[in-house]
Amino acid sequence: MKTIRNNPEIHNKIIWFLLFLNPFLDVFTSFSNHYLGRSLYSVLAIKFIFLLYLFFLVIKTKHKKLLYFSLFGCFYFLLFLSVQYYLKGSSFLLLETQNLFRTFYFPFAFSFLYLLQKSEIFQVERKKLVQLLFVYLFFLIVPSLTGLGFASYAHSKSGNIGWFYSTNEIGAILAILGPFLLSSFSNRSWCYRIFMLAIYLLGIFVLGTKVPMLAFVITCFCFLAFLYYRFFLNKEWKKICFSTLATILCSILFVFCILQSSFYKNIQVHLNFLGIHQIQDLFTFHHIDHFIFSERLSFLSDTHEIYQTHSFPVKVIGMGIGDVYETSPVSMKTIEMDYFDIFYHYGIIGVCYFISPFFFFYKKNKYQTDEKISIFLILLLAFFSGHILNAPSVSVIVALILIPKKVEVKA
Repeated sequence: MKTIRNNPEIHNKIIWFLLFLNPFLDVFTSFSNHYLGRSLYSVLAIKFIFLLYLFFLVIKTKHKKLLYFSLFGCFYFLLFLSVQYYLKGSSFLLLETQNLFRTFYFPFAFSFLYLLQKSEIFQVERKKLVQLLFVYLFFLIVPSLTGLGFASYAHSKSGNIGWFYSTNEIGAILAILGPFLLSSFSNRSWCYRIFMLAIYLLGIFVLGTKVPMLAFVITCFCFLAFLYYRFFLNKEWKKICFSTLATILCSILFVFCILQSSFYKNIQVHLNFLGIHQIQDLFTFHHIDHFIFSERLSFLSDTHEIYQTHSFPVKVIGMGIGDVYETSPVSMKTIEMDYFDIFYHYGIIGVCYFISPFFFFYKKNKYQTDEKISIFLILLLAFFSGHILNAPSVSVIVALILIPKKVEVKA
């Protein structure tokens, strides 16, 4: 314990090094999936070792509640896997174990990092979050501009995902880290602001998906709302006029860029595919499900029907994912709406354990504007697009965002 408490900076640097390793692991996974046709267990193993390292550090700080949290987790995981083995045999056990680790990566990562910050061993800094965002942008933009990246979509739609594999995951990362980039503009030169914003927008436009684009619009709207509220409160009329003029000009330029982007072309392709030529044509369940939710509502309905066929004990413990759609893990597809995925696949106990860190460890904390906006986006996107709470690459960033920042460090 003395060693850890006497060397908090060393452990803080190691933790951040491992966190910055995540984009490289994601790129490694992407190449493996594209060229070998499968994910490598070594990447999951490294992420598991990261959690073990955090667990070791927290144990040394002697947080008693962690013991109960960990023991209950082990009990639930063994119970869940036993039920899966009884229902499906051994063929799906590896798949269920992998997905169990991916889904519950978030509560463990959040708990360990929160307790380490509380013990002053680990420190979350805004500038680190912005730097992490630009590492992801580098692996997205450079391969895309040089023609070495992978396509965001297999058919019809355009866009480039760089050297990543999951469009949804990289889109979610850009979305939830965006507010921290904008907040870093405070007391910075206009050249810095324009350059950084241009890189961020280039990444969004290159990707060609709805989530980061809409998240950016929401982020800008929220920042403007907070800004105007402060101006009106202080009766700064000149700043209000200048901000309004700048907002109008930037909005016109932004709309012009959108009309030339892959995002707009993909919207047109999607609308033509659905046969939507007027706005009123969109307001049917079929069109809303396909255009806004990408058929997630249909998968939700199918999953609910399967869930209803199971016995009450299975509903409480969780039915897993292996037999949700036929019997092939290759063709299996989750709902991609995190709240429902966790509930249906891991039952009432799984949901309770997933949110338990907020009752075990977390105390009421005040968040600043960028954190509030990012948390709002996390809650919103976890419902609409998924890949937020149950994807380790994204959920570890969510954990960092939810941990209150004790020290303000300008990016």
